[in-house]
Amino acid sequence: MAAILEQTIYPQPGEYPKPTFLYKYYKLDKKNEKNVERVQRVFVHDEIYFASPQEFKDPFDCRVQAFFDASDGDWENYLDGMLKDKHPEWDYDKRQTVIGQLIKEGCLKDPGVAHKIVSDVQGMIYKIGVFCLSEVPDDILMWSHYADGHRGFCLQFRIDPGLYPFGVLLFKVDYTPSYPRINIVSDLKEQTRKVLLTKALHWEYEREWRIFDPDKGPGTRVFPAEMLIGVIFGCDMPHESSQLIWEWAKDRKIPLNVYEAGKKETEFGLEIIKTIV
Repeated sequence: MAAILEQTIYPQPGEYPKPTFLYKYYKLDKKNEKNVERVQRVFVHDEIYFASPQEFKDPFDCRVQAFFDASDGDWENYLDGMLKDKHPEWDYDKRQTVIGQLIKEGCLKDPGVAHKIVSDVQGMIYKIGVFCLSEVPDDILMWSHYADGHRGFCLQFRIDPGLYPFGVLLFKVDYTPSYPRINIVSDLKEQTRKVLLTKALHWEYEREWRIFDPDKGPGTRVFPAEMLIGVIFGCDMPHESSQLIWEWAKDRKIPLNVYEAGKKETEFGLEIIKTIV
């Protein structure tokens, strides 16, 4: 384990310190053509896939729980921004007229309006692409959940805070016993960030970091080749699967360090051991 862990990089004050390395667990299902192609492109084309939060297995993750404790001025600003998006051809006076009508009709106290706003924000959250990583490469549960019951593998990325997408768009996940209560009307960008970066306390052992990009949405991204520096084979990974990865990775300009996750003899745990080629 010590062979692949180093000191922490400390960013600007007020931010979480970014680790030197982060890890991504994968499965390799040779019966699933789409999965095989996606894994191959990681090694051959330096591509990673940003998923929609709607694809996450945890149904509580990235769920919007909102409240609407806002002043009249906050509501007016919110409605003005909404109308700008939906009707860019309207001028300021037109928008103010419509806002006045909406407030007069009592729309701000209508439960149906509140539900529609929450639904719209949830839909916006689902359109954001997210790439999830962990600080730890040897967690038994994560190997079980995300790496096909230890039959998959784990990638080791070196984190450079100045390179896209690692570092520039990288944020640490917070773990709490309850949903973050967001006030949609006040600061939607900051509230959206809270939704994306808060998970149930049960998942604290994952020590997760997330890269998210609201502009490009779900899909593939190309990462700097020098950031992928290692691969760890699961303790139950089939030989043919590891050989397939060897084949894909052999022509990389920057060779990968290769490790195996071995079962410890006297305790429930894994030992990350470097493979001698």
